[in-house]
Amino acid sequence: MTNQNHQILGNKKRTSRFNPDLAEQINKAVERGEFNPQHTPEGEETPRGTLPSEDLSFIQDQDLYNEFREYLETTFLPAHQDKLSQKLSYVNGVMKGSNSYIAVAMDMFLKQQRPSIRTATQADLETDLQKFKEFYVDTGLALRNLTQENKQQGIHLFKQLNKRGISERDLPLWINLRGLTLDNNLNFNLTDESQYKIAQCLNWKLGTHYSQTDDFGLPTQKDLNSSRQIWTVNYSLSRAYLDKYSGLDSSYPSLADSNDSGRVVVAKPRSG
Repeated sequence: MTNQNHQILGNKKRTSRFNPDLAEQINKAVERGEFNPQHTPEGEETPRGTLPSEDLSFIQDQDLYNEFREYLETTFLPAHQDKLSQKLSYVNGVMKGSNSYIAVAMDMFLKQQRPSIRTATQADLETDLQKFKEFYVDTGLALRNLTQENKQQGIHLFKQLNKRGISERDLPLWINLRGLTLDNNLNFNLTDESQYKIAQCLNWKLGTHYSQTDDFGLPTQKDLNSSRQIWTVNYSLSRAYLDKYSGLDSSYPSLADSNDSGRVVVAKPRSG
């Protein structure tokens, strides 16, 4: 693995409230992609598993929704529920709301209570982008430096990564939400299932257009002819999510904000 300092791009701040309407134009229909795992350089974690035998869906089972809310309220401190259970609702047959903490907590819950299904990754979502139009789906964290906004949580994560051979020269880093855990302080913690990757696209200029993605579902090359865009900013730790226009937003600092267009997506085995 080559260690190089990458210039931090995208420092120009964009006026933003949490809203998936962050792209400047509505995406054109995006063709369904193929998930083909590829080799990643030494020191990076490779995604495990493939998608063809599984379906992606929102949380539509009300019993599952109720069980998950109970899990949040019994597992995490009451003081944290304004970031967790209080962000969720069940309306018209679907669970609404999502943030970085909720997505990780759902992954923890499913491993314990519903091991036959799992939370979806950004690579999973890339196989059926049309399904997620008009919604946002939290999928990852962008760790860019140790000095800016959210630096304490960024440092907490980096100390764990450093023990696995990652240095500051390797930043920026993409970290899948799937495979992380939360502690009682809502810090993110790595596990044996954590997946992460050095990702230069996280330092591209704000609003860069792209079309092709890699085995993590991340942009691989710039494409001025595409309507898909990646949003970036120079924070220590940012949430990352697929926005309603099929863009990848890694510029929002609040890990707890949520609204009714948020969805948690799970992958489940196909019947038959």
